[in-house]
Amino acid sequence: MSGLYPDNRRVRPTGRMILYHLDSLMLRPGTATSPPTILISQGVQAHLLELLGIDETRPRWLET
Repeated sequence: MSGLYPDNRRVRPTGRMILYHLDSLMLRPGTATSPPTILISQGVQAHLLELLGIDETRPRWLET
């Protein structure tokens, strides 16, 4: 995967790299008229979420 390092070299993502790049994600809370949304600030975050099978427009919550 490229985009994890500034020089765009291709590397295998480690757990530490994934967490580092997803660290700055923010969640916009939902309202009565709009659902909660994950706010993405970097392209690599969108790619990681896609690889992890997470839809940024439909974040999932644990059942409590």
